Amino acid sequence: MNRDEFRKQFKCHGPAVLPVIHVQDEKQVLDNIHVAVSEGAQGVFLINHDFGIEPFLPLIKSARSHYPALWLGVNFLAVTGKEAFPILAELAQKGCVIDAYWADDARIDEAAAEDQQQEAAEISAIRKSCGWNGMYFGGTAFKKQRTVKPSDYARAASLAAGQMDVVTTSGIATGEETDLDKVAVFRDAAGAAPLAIASGVSPGNIHQYASDIDAVLVATGVNYPGDFYHIDPMRLRLLLSRCRNPHDSQQHSRLKHWYLDNMAPRSRGEKYAWLDPSSAYINADSFHAMLDDLLTPFDARKIDVVAGFDAAGFVLGAAMADRLGTGFLTIRKGGKIPVDYDVVDMNNYSGQTQQMEMRKPAFAEGTRVLLVDQWIETGGTMNAGIELVERQGGTVAGIAAVCIEETEASAEMRNKYLLSSCVERGSEIQDQCNRQTLDSFATFTPEQCFPDIGEH
Repeated sequence: MNRDEFRKQFKCHGPAVLPVIHVQDEKQVLDNIHVAVSEGAQGVFLINHDFGIEPFLPLIKSARSHYPALWLGVNFLAVTGKEAFPILAELAQKGCVIDAYWADDARIDEAAAEDQQQEAAEISAIRKSCGWNGMYFGGTAFKKQRTVKPSDYARAASLAAGQMDVVTTSGIATGEETDLDKVAVFRDAAGAAPLAIASGVSPGNIHQYASDIDAVLVATGVNYPGDFYHIDPMRLRLLLSRCRNPHDSQQHSRLKHWYLDNMAPRSRGEKYAWLDPSSAYINADSFHAMLDDLLTPFDARKIDVVAGFDAAGFVLGAAMADRLGTGFLTIRKGGKIPVDYDVVDMNNYSGQTQQMEMRKPAFAEGTRVLLVDQWIETGGTMNAGIELVERQGGTVAGIAAVCIEETEASAEMRNKYLLSSCVERGSEIQDQCNRQTLDSFATFTPEQCFPDIGEH
């Protein structure tokens, strides 16, 4: 099988996305498959990370029974094809067809000649003799194998290309990014053979690999934060989008948080805010990259509603609510709400006294609220929102803003809540925000933010 044949089988322009489900029980398996299918993944792999093969088999059969047309691969943890292929052949004879087997270790010996690959050759012979005709993803220079020296990567990949359908490699551990130089060497040495990677891929780094690989076996990169067992639909959707359009996603190869350069400097006088982030919203790539970064720390299952502040927080907050699949609540400036409301007095960034209002009642007691604003300077507006939410018995599930300036107020927020920002703490651009001037102002032009006409 070559790369073109592989991609044609999956009908994909970029890498095929194959979520890896670390199996727990039948409901968890079927729920995760439902998410993968609903979002358009090309298939899934099931892996028995926590138990043996025998209790794993009924779960595989259940998955196939419920999803007869699904491209379904499996991994028997730490089991080579020598033991796995006969089991898969027996399953196929009983009507449970498995489309692929992924072995953590394909037993490639980079120190031996091509005609001396005894273990790998034995695995190939057993595959042929048992009659299983699925696709073989073979782990080569893979995590948890013996160490393979970088100088041997090319030979390992070249040997692997003759022993399996899809040469498969990884980073040094689960969730660790695969080294780019390693991938480049594997791509070159594997020739026309399909290449897959199986650790550390995420929506944020897929652009680095997309041109060299043909499949991603991904778990932590599309799961909920800190959750080993459940796919986050939002993260999977984003990864799939970037794999479908790998060339259109090259903007993500720029410096991290490149979109901040699209924020416009103030041009109207001292009473106005010192910059305008909304100039970055008009460009689709810029706006959605912002949303990607703001949403990264949050688990959608732990947020019931998103609340945005009048008025710029409405833009970001509503977009984030849509991504998270939650409702949206407005927190308004004084005098705007036509129903019963709670109100808090506060001082805004310019030192003026204002009131912030929220409808009453806004939600049931115990509701988990993500608070979103465009910018946090003095913290007055955000603290008013916190008070309004907590006054009605809500829980602040997190706080998000394009930038959170480093002040005593923001330090106190960080101690209490999960905060997300597009500006990394301790970075040069954080220092520029603290000083309320950006180096990018020197070359900013409104035209750089204009969307391309007719492309969407």
